[in-house]
Amino acid sequence: MTDFRFPAPDGTIVNLRVGILCVQGEHLLVCRDNPDFLYVPGGALLTGEPSGQGAQRGWLEETGDGKAEFTLAGVIENFFQLGGREWHETGFYYRISGETLPSLPFAALDNPGCVLEWLPLSELDAHTVYPRCLPELLRMPDGQVGHFVTDDRGQR
Repeated sequence: MTDFRFPAPDGTIVNLRVGILCVQGEHLLVCRDNPDFLYVPGGALLTGEPSGQGAQRGWLEETGDGKAEFTLAGVIENFFQLGGREWHETGFYYRISGETLPSLPFAALDNPGCVLEWLPLSELDAHTVYPRCLPELLRMPDGQVGHFVTDDRGQR
C-alpha cells in the first residue's frame, strides 16, 4: 500500500489524511515542525485503508500507543498552498480517549523532526494551528460529526 497522496492532472496534490484530536485537561496535543507551523498528529491514509484504521496506525506510529479508542469527530475539506503547490486535502479527524503518552514534549517516533507538545486550549486563538477550523471542530459536542471547508490558498 502507498500513501493516498498524488498529483492531479493540473498539478494539485490530492491528499486523504487523518488527524488526531487528543485533548487532556485543557490542552491539545500538537505537532511542531518549526516555530510557526502547528498541526494535530496524524498523516496520510494508505490506499485501501479505512480512515479509522489509518488513525489507529498513525497514532501508533507517532506515539507507540496502541490502547487509544477513536471516535470520528469531523471531516475537513482543506485547500491550501504548500511548497509552491496547490493542495486539495480531505481529512478525517478523530477524538481519542484512553491514550497513554510519554512525558511531553517528545519527538514523533516516525518523524524525529516533529515535536509533540501540549498547547493550552486557552492559547489556541493566539497560534495558527492547521487546519484553521480546528477551534470550531473542537467545540463540536461529543457524538456529533462536523463538516468544515477551509480555503487557505495564499495564506501560508
